[in-house]
Amino acid sequence: MKKSVQIVIAGAIAVVCGAFLGSLVQTQFNLGALSALGASFSLVDRLVVMGQDLVGFAPVYAVLLAAALVPGFLVTAGLLRLLGWPYRDFWYALGGALALWATLALVDVLAPMPTLIAATRTLPGLLAMLGTAAVAGWVFAQLTGKMTMTVARHGLIAPFLVLAGVGAPEPALAQEAADYRIDVVAEGLDHPWSLAFLPGGDFLVTERGGELKKVSPDGHQVQVSGVPDVFASGQAGLFDVLLEPGFDGRAGDDRRRGVFLAYACGTVRENHLCVARGQLVGSELLQVREIFRARPGKYGDAHYGGRMAWLADGTLLVTLGDGFDFREEAQKLSSHLGTIVRLNPDGSIPTDNPFVRVDGALPEIFSLGHRNVQGLVYDAVNDRVLAHEHGPRGGDEINLIQAGRNYGWPLATDGRDYTGAMVTPFKRYDGTEQPLWSWTPSIAPSGLALYDGHQFPHWQGNLFVGALANKSVHRVVLSEGRVVGSERLFAELGERIRDVRQGPDGALYLLTDSADGRLLRVSGQVPEQAQAMTLTAEELAWVGERIFRNECAGRHECLVHWNEGEAFPSLGIGHFIWYPEGETGRFTESFPALLDFMVDRGVQLPGWLEDARTQGAPWPDRAGFLSSSSATDEVNALRALLYETRGYQVRFIQERAARSLETVVNAAPEAQRSVIRERLWQLGQTPGGVYALMDYVNFKGEGLSETERYEGEGWGLLQVLQAMDTSPGLRPLDRFREAAGRVLTRRAELAEQAIERERWLPGWLRRLETYREPTAG
Repeated sequence: MKKSVQIVIAGAIAVVCGAFLGSLVQTQFNLGALSALGASFSLVDRLVVMGQDLVGFAPVYAVLLAAALVPGFLVTAGLLRLLGWPYRDFWYALGGALALWATLALVDVLAPMPTLIAATRTLPGLLAMLGTAAVAGWVFAQLTGKMTMTVARHGLIAPFLVLAGVGAPEPALAQEAADYRIDVVAEGLDHPWSLAFLPGGDFLVTERGGELKKVSPDGHQVQVSGVPDVFASGQAGLFDVLLEPGFDGRAGDDRRRGVFLAYACGTVRENHLCVARGQLVGSELLQVREIFRARPGKYGDAHYGGRMAWLADGTLLVTLGDGFDFREEAQKLSSHLGTIVRLNPDGSIPTDNPFVRVDGALPEIFSLGHRNVQGLVYDAVNDRVLAHEHGPRGGDEINLIQAGRNYGWPLATDGRDYTGAMVTPFKRYDGTEQPLWSWTPSIAPSGLALYDGHQFPHWQGNLFVGALANKSVHRVVLSEGRVVGSERLFAELGERIRDVRQGPDGALYLLTDSADGRLLRVSGQVPEQAQAMTLTAEELAWVGERIFRNECAGRHECLVHWNEGEAFPSLGIGHFIWYPEGETGRFTESFPALLDFMVDRGVQLPGWLEDARTQGAPWPDRAGFLSSSSATDEVNALRALLYETRGYQVRFIQERAARSLETVVNAAPEAQRSVIRERLWQLGQTPGGVYALMDYVNFKGEGLSETERYEGEGWGLLQVLQAMDTSPGLRPLDRFREAAGRVLTRRAELAEQAIERERWLPGWLRRLETYREPTAG
């Protein structure tokens, strides 16, 4: 046999021996790290993992070892020949170890993850793996020196390796015909990471490199100044952007303009996930202050998490990654790594956080056992938090997040390490939560939206997950708390999807992850019309009773009334305005139209009222009304008529509100019309929302009259719809109620009459508290 062939066979045997030993070492160090967390393994568990690693990890390690040993052995052979050193076996062993060390260092610099082989995260583990290369070097020296090649040939075929298989296919829904269009809103973005929707139609977009952009609907980009210092390297950078609830970007010192940013801060040797809050004024962030910094600091530039979401109680959830090399930290309450934390908006700690009173625990922690959470959404309808996280090679998960729960990483996972090594013997582990859904192979999920818009009615209640590796968006269908299937969408783009959001117009918005990233709008084929005000007879009666209580507290005498400070009487369950004969005012008159409505439907009016409906209220002022109303038979008869015709009145209110919707949409600036239409549609999906629309139009009008303004600012339905919060995760009715409160408070502040602030505003705000969904019964 030729000497060169003998050397190749000897090298192959050396690599096989080193890979076999390296696999065993890797297994024991990984299991040892889990044991330190309190996990226990049976002998069978250990043997199974050792066997799996020989199948999955050893081939990968063999390739890496061969890449190291070939140049290492050549250098060692050259030095031995040149220098004539004794102890040939020792030098080949040392050469093998040094060659592997150099190769691992190079791979760890070039690979996306800080450390490719998990066992080498610690010095003992690194030395042990280098020892396997040293053994390979010693074997090579023996085989090319004293041992015969006959022995070598027999040794070559003794060990064997089998490459690992693949994951199970993903259960999928039947493919539906594409019924959408994709438009480019903006391009030329540098690895965009997240977006938020500003009032008025603009977007805030973060770029991983550390820039925050304000993007207009026509694609124009302006850089926002004042962003805090960002550590940008590898996966590190500027992550999520989130507006404070009730964000209002208009001028004025009392406006809510808070913007929250999640980002990597520090240096490559010590860095953290940080959260800062600032005030957005124009294209500047002012008063920027860090409100959270993850502990402990870590090295490397991988696995930060970085998503944020508001809960219904106004607290903030922030997701964190495990830092990759620090995966065991995800099981420790003394570390923020691999957790989701819950904060107050100022960075303080909610007193009801689950680990506030646990000794040694960081009180910000809300849940633990996460790997790298890059999708987070609060489902306000079902009062639940949903999140997804990256697995390693497979095992991406969707989880239902609950306070104080442990989600398993790295004790339990469906995935394997990138080298094919087993992370853990367990797919499920006692005391940890099972995922709702798991992907193997990995899709690399990023961005999460829960859809409730009108542009895609058949997607109502579905989750949308951006996929980086899979270059698509996955539509995930939930039913009774379970995932029943998924569908892959938008694969025709062929781009990594970093974020997916539902816009305030009901469209889906995507960010593509590249140096020339794009903001895309996915819209459906829906009719451009406002929501119909549909209610059952029972629901309509409920609305009428609510309005009667709002205006009159259900009191009969209040059906004909004249409020102090007003220039007109208010009549009926909706306190319809009726100006005295010959008088006009800034507010829209409504009582004559009600009388016309009732007459058209066959209601017989008293003769005096029939005459007065075309002339005006028969009382010249409030004093005249008070002096005559208590003793006037006509007033008593009018009260009785208005009580008996409550059903007509509520239908009048319903039809008036229904006519108002499209008028309100068309009165909005063109760029806002799709958003206003979407908000009306969402409100119209529930009896509580329809009631709020009907009552508010009756209560404060459409907001279209130029006379109904204080210092140029209106307070009608249009203004409330424009002021609704853009933060995801809140019920539309809650957004409407909160926006109405701000609009009416602003009206009272601008009013000339103190009575609006002192007496009327508290009553208005109490009325808004009725804008909630009806309870059973």
